[in-house]
Amino acid sequence: MTLEIIQIVQELSSVGGVESVALELAGVFGRAGVVNSVIASNVASTVDRKTVIERVAPWLAKIPTRGALRHIGRALVVPLFTFVATRAAERHKGAVVISHGDSLRGDVLVVHAVNAESLAEKRRSGSWRWLLNPTHLWVAARDRWMIGGLRYRIFVAVSSRVAEELQRHYDVPRSRIRIIPNGIDLDRFRPDPEAGARIRREFGIPADARLLLFIGHEFDRKGLVHAVGALELLDQDTWLLVVGSENPAPFRRMATKAGDRLVFAGSRRDVESFYAAADAFVFPTSYETFSLVCMEAMATKVPVFATPVGGIEDYLQDGVNGFRIAPDASDIAAKIRTVFADPDLLARLRSGARATAERFGWDNIGSRYIALAEELSKPEKSPEAEPTTLVHTGQEPA
Repeated sequence: MTLEIIQIVQELSSVGGVESVALELAGVFGRAGVVNSVIASNVASTVDRKTVIERVAPWLAKIPTRGALRHIGRALVVPLFTFVATRAAERHKGAVVISHGDSLRGDVLVVHAVNAESLAEKRRSGSWRWLLNPTHLWVAARDRWMIGGLRYRIFVAVSSRVAEELQRHYDVPRSRIRIIPNGIDLDRFRPDPEAGARIRREFGIPADARLLLFIGHEFDRKGLVHAVGALELLDQDTWLLVVGSENPAPFRRMATKAGDRLVFAGSRRDVESFYAAADAFVFPTSYETFSLVCMEAMATKVPVFATPVGGIEDYLQDGVNGFRIAPDASDIAAKIRTVFADPDLLARLRSGARATAERFGWDNIGSRYIALAEELSKPEKSPEAEPTTLVHTGQEPA
């Protein structure tokens, strides 16, 4: 019996976490000779020629799901695509259906984030702006049906933390959960001194400055306040470059001493060039599931200073590829200062970061999905659970 895999994702592109994961997996499946298709409404990237694209409701791609009106757009696009894609998948009898959260049932649900846990974290931190986002109502109902109702044969968690959250919030049996981390494009994310130099010139950052990098679209939840606080405590040769679409004004006001060394780049598609420009990646986030940005930094040989939350705790090792930090400006500044003062340590961290990322190359990660699909294509055998130990945005509503 020939193995056939169908992926379901609303947008297939190289922009965004879930979108790029589906794109990379399609490439792996094609290179491995697996018959594979992608059901999507918006296709914004060139796809491996061995992958068949089945566009459904393509008019949904005209509705903006990013920018100022993203909440309204997503409130329309997400549920509509889910219903249409669910019907489309039913036509593929015998295929293994892998959904990235955009169909009501299938064989494998890839859980990039548990929205119930994300909202709980926001409530604990005193953030209530998410109440203005109507998409959360749909996602809550959808997740109760899909996950709580066990509408899938297997639930793939992108980290051990996500696996625990699936059990805690939805009572998913451990035997129905597999842990497969997200992967990284090792060719796209790699050291590139020329690209890094261009970014520094573009934003007026001295070539010999120590450059910290922060990338994220939710500045409050991702902990930018602590990164800016650390910048205030560091030496005059240290700069902070921020990539993301949130309002920078409150954070500019914080930088009373280091305002001229705090640079906001806005939203960018060429993020690989920003990593290439950096000496360290700072990410004092309060909640993550895997944190692709940390892995992207490591692939570019940039040491990571991040809070050990979600999937980050599975691969960030003190003194090997970076350091775990507290959401505290003093702690961040002290650890960065120690590393920058020790060239040998910095060199070891850079090498260790790339070595870590190489374990997460997409061909390696994709082969695990293929093995799972082959197992599920044999209905006479029930899948067995993998051990809980790991070797590995969410997507959640913005």
